[in-house]
Amino acid sequence: MSPLFNAAKSRPDFSIEEGLFREGFRCIAGIDEAGRGALAGPLGIGLVIYSHEIYSCTPEEISCTINDSKQITHKKRVRALADIEKYALTAISVLVPHTIIDEININRATELGIKRLLEKSPVKPDVLIIDGNYKFSFNIPSVSVIKGDGRSLSIASASILAKVRRDAIMDKIDVKCPGYGFNCNKGYGTASHLESIEKNGFSWVHRKSYDPVRSMIEAQGILFDED
Repeated sequence: MSPLFNAAKSRPDFSIEEGLFREGFRCIAGIDEAGRGALAGPLGIGLVIYSHEIYSCTPEEISCTINDSKQITHKKRVRALADIEKYALTAISVLVPHTIIDEININRATELGIKRLLEKSPVKPDVLIIDGNYKFSFNIPSVSVIKGDGRSLSIASASILAKVRRDAIMDKIDVKCPGYGFNCNKGYGTASHLESIEKNGFSWVHRKSYDPVRSMIEAQGILFDED
C-alpha cells in the first residue's frame, strides 16, 4: 500500500482509520516507536487497536487526552495510557535491546520489533498504520504515515504506550548504571549526557553503533561491524 504524506493536523483523530475501514479493513493497528534516536537503552515499540465503533463515537478521554507523545508531559502520558488501556481492544509493547540494534541496525530492529508485536498481539490486525516512512514487509498490508502520531489516534496511542514503558525501563537502568542521568535524559544525547560520556566513557547500555560511542571505539582501534 502507498504511504500517506499529508501534513499533520492540530490533533490526531480517526480519519485514517475510518478511511481504511471504508476500504474493507476491520482490525486496524496503530504502531509507533520510542527511543529511535537515543544513544543508550532499548527501542520501544507500541501497538494499539481500537474497535471501529470508537471511530465515530470517540470517548472524550481519547479525543482530548491523546496526542503525539512528544507534545504532552510525562504526567499526561501516564494518564492517557490508562485511558488507552481502558478503551483499546489491545495495547501492547515490546523492547528491542540495544545489542540487537547494534547487531542489525535501527531499521531492521524496528521491523523485528513489529514482527514480535504481531506474534504477541491477542487481537490480530488485518492492516498496520505505522508512524514514519518505512518500507517493511509483513504478511499483512501496512501503511507508512509521515507524522502519523499527530494524525492518527491509534498511532498516537501507540507512541504514548512505547514512550511511557521505555521511560520506565530507562529509570530502572539509571539505578543500575548511574552517572549518565538516564532517569532524566532517557538515553538521548543531551549536552549533559554527552559530557558524561566524555568524562566517564561509555557504559554497557550505550549503543556502540551510534556516535559518539562508535567514534570512541574506532579511535581505540576497535572496528565495529554493522553486518
